[in-house]
Amino acid sequence: MNIVIAGGTGFIGRHLCPQLLQRQHEVTVLTRNTSRGQKVLPTQVHLHEWDRLKWGGLEKNLLGQDAVINLAGGSIADGRWTPSRKEMLRSSRIDTTRMIVNALSNLPITDRPKVLINASGIGYYGLEGKNAVDELAKPGKGFLAELCVEWEEEAFRATDYGVRTVCLRTSMVLGKDGGALKKMLLPFQLFLGGPIGDETQPVSWIHVEDLVRLIATILEHDSYKGPINAASPHPVTMKEFCVQLGKALGRPSWLPVPAFMLNIVLGELSTLMTHGQLVNPLIAQKLGFSFTYPHLQSALYAILEKGS
Repeated sequence: MNIVIAGGTGFIGRHLCPQLLQRQHEVTVLTRNTSRGQKVLPTQVHLHEWDRLKWGGLEKNLLGQDAVINLAGGSIADGRWTPSRKEMLRSSRIDTTRMIVNALSNLPITDRPKVLINASGIGYYGLEGKNAVDELAKPGKGFLAELCVEWEEEAFRATDYGVRTVCLRTSMVLGKDGGALKKMLLPFQLFLGGPIGDETQPVSWIHVEDLVRLIATILEHDSYKGPINAASPHPVTMKEFCVQLGKALGRPSWLPVPAFMLNIVLGELSTLMTHGQLVNPLIAQKLGFSFTYPHLQSALYAILEKGS
């Protein structure tokens, strides 16, 4: 397949591109910074410069491609959710998705990609916490839920043009070179690690290699469509997550971080850490996807190179 990826130089894209190349696909990444792409992506990846704020049109980049993967969007956890940052988070996701779908609609049917995989998140379910949810659940409340709902609505417009569309509701992605785990390693390495909040909030997670295998599987099998949860079938509590991380690092998990302190430092952003979602990957399991790392202990040991 000929596959074009928007947002392909980030944490997930850096793992996804090698997986797709290994499966003999042709991969093109759209990026604002081709020099960065050359540094972080395999040489077999084709790089096309594109910036939605400068150039807008995408038709020439999507013409004749078989699939589009949209991973674009500013980092949710890199700063306080001020009004201006919320607008950036919204526009970097929704405006980019709208441009992609508009471009798809302008292409001749014979030269239009057949599938769109669009990023989303388990923030869709809100902060209901300890009630298990799957893809049949209704959206929750709050900034992230509203953002995900609007994001997915833009993506699913592609179905009007005959494009099989998947919105991947991604949980916490675990990998050593990016995401939340990278930020958590230093406190534990300094013997300062510990659970956040009341310790009982659920943590839904997925190993980055399972995530990219899931994306590749979605590309190759037409049975995958609609919203799909990208989460291990075995979520844990925050306390268990930190205990297992401490064990994998050979460090204690003894210094709890009170919720009120996070709220002072991070504001509304702190809700990401003090609440959680108990997410079930119903669709992926029904369709036969097999997780290489269904359990947290094996996932962390594999990431930290202390086991399989």
